[in-house]
Amino acid sequence: MGTTLALVLVIAAGCRGRGATSTDTRENAYRANNLGVALLEQFKYDEAAAAFRRALAIDPSLAIARVNLGLALLYAQDLGGAAREATEAARALPSAPQPPYLLGLVARAENRNADARRFFDRVLQIDPHDAGANTNLGQIDLQDRRYADAAIVLRRAVDDEPYNVTAVYNLGLALVRGGQSESGQQMLDRSQALRKTGYGVTYGTTYAEQGRYAEAIVSTGLEPELVDASVPDATFTPATIHRASPSSWPAMSGCCSPTAFRPA
Repeated sequence: MGTTLALVLVIAAGCRGRGATSTDTRENAYRANNLGVALLEQFKYDEAAAAFRRALAIDPSLAIARVNLGLALLYAQDLGGAAREATEAARALPSAPQPPYLLGLVARAENRNADARRFFDRVLQIDPHDAGANTNLGQIDLQDRRYADAAIVLRRAVDDEPYNVTAVYNLGLALVRGGQSESGQQMLDRSQALRKTGYGVTYGTTYAEQGRYAEAIVSTGLEPELVDASVPDATFTPATIHRASPSSWPAMSGCCSPTAFRPA
C-alpha cells in the first residue's frame, strides 16, 4: 500500500507543469497528511497530530487533515481539541460522515449520551448502513436501559456486518435484558464463536478499533487538483522499419549460428 501510494504521488508530480505553484503547495500538504496517517497507524498520536498540523499550515483548506487531526487528538486524550477540529471539519465537509462520527465518539467519552446520539444519527443520515454508528447507538440505548430500541439498531448493525463481534454481543445483551432470553443467548453464543474465528471485528478504544469512520483519510495522489488533465506536449513521428533478409545477416558460428538449430 505504501509503495503503491508513493508511486502514485511520484507519477502525479511528474505529470504536472513546472509552474504549478498552487498544486505544489497542495501536494506538499497531502504528503504531510499521509505522513500523519502513517504515524497514526503506529499509534504515535502526538507525532501524528504534529504532521497534520504541518499539513494545515501548508494548506489551511485541506479538510481531510483537519478530520485526521481530530482523530489524533481523540486518541491522545485531548477531547476538547478533537471536538474543536471535528466541528471545523464538519463545516468544511458537511456531507462527510467522519466529522459527526468523531464528534459522537468524543461525546460518548465525555458521557454526553444525548449529544452522541444526535451525532450518530447524523452519520446514519449520510450512510444508513454504517455498522459503527448503529453499534454505538445500541450501546447508548443499553446504557439508558432502552432495550427494545437497542435491539433494533444493533440488529441493523449485525445485518450489515455479520462478523461484527461487538454488534452481535451487544444485540445478545439487549435481547436478554429485554426479556428474550433464548434469542439473546443464541447471539451471545454466536459472539463467542466469532471471537475464535480470527476474522471477527471487535471494537476497542485504540486507533482503527472504533469503526471505519474513525480511521484517517489518506491521499491517493489522484485527487482532481493534483492530476494534470492537459494534453501532454509530445509528438509521434511515423517511421518505417526495414526488415533485413537472412542472407544479409553477419556471419555467425557455433551455437549462435542460424544453422545451429536446423534439424539434421
